[in-house]
Amino acid sequence: MENFTGKKAVVIGGSGGIGAALSLKLAQAGALVLVHGGHNQEKITLLLERLRQASPHQLSHQSLVQELSADTIYQFPSSPLMEQVQIADILCMAFGPFLQKSLEDTSPQDWISTTLLNYALPGICVSAALPHMKRNRWGRILLFGGTLTHNVKGYLTNAAYGGAKTALCSLVKSTAAQYSSWGITCNGILPGLTETEYQSAELLTALARKNPSGTIIPAERVAEAAINLLSIKEINGALLNVDDGWNP
Repeated sequence: MENFTGKKAVVIGGSGGIGAALSLKLAQAGALVLVHGGHNQEKITLLLERLRQASPHQLSHQSLVQELSADTIYQFPSSPLMEQVQIADILCMAFGPFLQKSLEDTSPQDWISTTLLNYALPGICVSAALPHMKRNRWGRILLFGGTLTHNVKGYLTNAAYGGAKTALCSLVKSTAAQYSSWGITCNGILPGLTETEYQSAELLTALARKNPSGTIIPAERVAEAAINLLSIKEINGALLNVDDGWNP
């Protein structure tokens, strides 16, 4: 694992699930982590204590609670979170609300919100982070796509979400192609059916039955794959499926 001592990491959507597991990995690697969450300050405070304990020198990490929605994204460029993104050495986007609806049931607001939060918001953050990374000739960007969104395909129940996440994969490739010479990498993780605290026991059991192994993927395993992509500078523009071989 690369030593990220002295590097500032911003994890958007880092207060729970895969984002929290990744925040912990970054702290263990020596990074100073700013954890973003949407609502629960108490939850983030507990996570910050875990990060401090995991840090090599018990660093004092930071948190920022800011709701991200289609209504707030237009104010995002002047927000406190954007200020942190602009000075990030490591940017991880572990945020992107899932939408499951047929095309005929997908409302105009669904289209706008899903596209803004799953594609435009990551793009805004990448564009904002790049100048600082270019000045330092070093940067690591990691974006989270959707399951099997690395190729253009049809979706029976989540066309808006799948389309936005497919576009996100193009953003990964575009960033890697343009900024590799500056010492900047951009990669994507495409998680499969992953266990998080947001799911009920009944849902987790149902999801596990869909996986080829009969078990659900722990968030910790996805975070391990993510930290490896961040650590190896020769991996750039990669789209890594962490899905247990699942194929609907």
